[in-house]
Amino acid sequence: MNMSTYTDIAVIGGVAAGPKTAAVVARRLPDKAVTVFQREKYISYGTCGLPYFASGDIDSFQELIATSYDIPRDPEFFRRTKGVEVQNETEVTSIDPTARTLTVKHLGDSSVEEYTYDTLVLATGAIPAPPPFPCDTSENIRPFTRPDDAISFRKAAQTGQLGSAVIIGGGFIGCELAEACAGLWGIETTLVEMQSSLLPYVLDPEMARLAQNEMERQGVTVRLSSQVESVTANEDGPTVSLKGGETLTADFVFLCLGVTPEVSLAKQCGLKLGETGGILVDSHMRTSNPNIYAGGDCVESFNAVSGRKMYIPMGSLANRHGRVIAENIAGNECEFPAATGAFLVKVFERNVGAVGLSEAQAKRDNIPHRAVWGSFGDKPDYYPESSSLVAKLIYNPESLGLLGLQAVGEGDICRRIDVMSAMLRQRARVDDLLDFEQGYAPPYSDAMDPLYHLACMAQAQERAGIGFTTPQLAYDGAAYQWLDVREDYEIETFPVPTPDGGELIKIALNDLREQLDQFDPKRPIVVVCQRGPRAYQAARILKNNGFGQVDVLGGGAEAADWPKQEKK
Repeated sequence: MNMSTYTDIAVIGGVAAGPKTAAVVARRLPDKAVTVFQREKYISYGTCGLPYFASGDIDSFQELIATSYDIPRDPEFFRRTKGVEVQNETEVTSIDPTARTLTVKHLGDSSVEEYTYDTLVLATGAIPAPPPFPCDTSENIRPFTRPDDAISFRKAAQTGQLGSAVIIGGGFIGCELAEACAGLWGIETTLVEMQSSLLPYVLDPEMARLAQNEMERQGVTVRLSSQVESVTANEDGPTVSLKGGETLTADFVFLCLGVTPEVSLAKQCGLKLGETGGILVDSHMRTSNPNIYAGGDCVESFNAVSGRKMYIPMGSLANRHGRVIAENIAGNECEFPAATGAFLVKVFERNVGAVGLSEAQAKRDNIPHRAVWGSFGDKPDYYPESSSLVAKLIYNPESLGLLGLQAVGEGDICRRIDVMSAMLRQRARVDDLLDFEQGYAPPYSDAMDPLYHLACMAQAQERAGIGFTTPQLAYDGAAYQWLDVREDYEIETFPVPTPDGGELIKIALNDLREQLDQFDPKRPIVVVCQRGPRAYQAARILKNNGFGQVDVLGGGAEAADWPKQEKK
């Protein structure tokens, strides 16, 4: 081993948080030496773009490692443009935090070198979660977290080697890969999820079902509540064995089982880990060792809504971590606040997103919660490019504090998720959504935003006693009187299958006031329309005329997932 090479700031990890830290600190402290160590060949690549490269939406992998002006972000770029030394294809094998030294192995020639540093930054990212079942090793049985995973799949798909694929895991990556496989490449695709709904840790079941419906409409077979017992490599292709004896054979199997923080070096340094397994950091992104910072997918975060610890590996957060770390190294006071957990994912023609807490999470954290949901246009109905979305608002009925938002649809859900993220950080209440002043013009939005409507619905639920329900809840409850206030042509297009014991009465909204005598005011009523607004208006009419329990079918007939009834 040669004599130690000195660098003022050593950064381990070169994807998101690491390069951002290095670039910013080099600008703030131009006289300091900054060195990034990256085990892979590629540096500062767009990890979140890998599924879209795999799908063919992005033509070349080079687009994921290039700047907006088409210059590759390689070691030479970082040296010449950023003033940062990058050692790629280099593995840090050990750290001595007392002596402040790193042992570095150059993977190309296996040579070993020692570096001495003043400040260390860990941006070691995440690694695929190990399968909780026996799993063979094969080129066609692999996770999907690194460039080589995407490149290998893309090559096999382009050359016609793949006719079928099984995706194990219905989280973000699993949902994106379902489109990648079944979309451009036309691969027969089966998605297997152990839980009873897709995206189970961020979406409530009735919202997840909308994403599932889109997958199935596009030809993807979705297998929920299915436990994998083993994955084996055979001559005919990988075989997935499910609990109960069923087997699925395919040409390719994706292990989309989530990721865990890569903390092996952190453990070696004796750094404290959090309850989620990530490195424990303070608001300045400083670890339990004052000379070591950490950021990105290897650290633990706080949830801004619940106050609980959370692990949320997101490129958007990792880049923000990098800036905060750099500012603090440079002596500028800077803090990273808790995270709201905002996410977006594209499922074929549907946009899916959430921020804050789901009802399931609020229940787990013993937070009082209630929800309203409906179907809306993202622009006025008369505008040619108007698209629909279903949105669900979760709030605290005691304080009327906002807890979370979920949205699924072809319409623009991103701006609604972003607004709610800002609201949650400010600990806003339902009333604040009514006071929020949005930008308005027909090409961009309706005069009254879906968030405004949701706030009105939440107020109605608390003040007027109008409930918002799903078909599943209504079917499981008392024998409702079902009121359909749509026009005849809409009823023919989206018929409402009432449950056994339920009674369906069809009265258009315009005629309701004159036909109130058709209902028993002592029996509960659930009101249905196409999207939800007319049902809400009808519910107000009924409540104002002395009717007792009146619920609105959230999202209307368009968004309803009707329970299957047993044939007698």
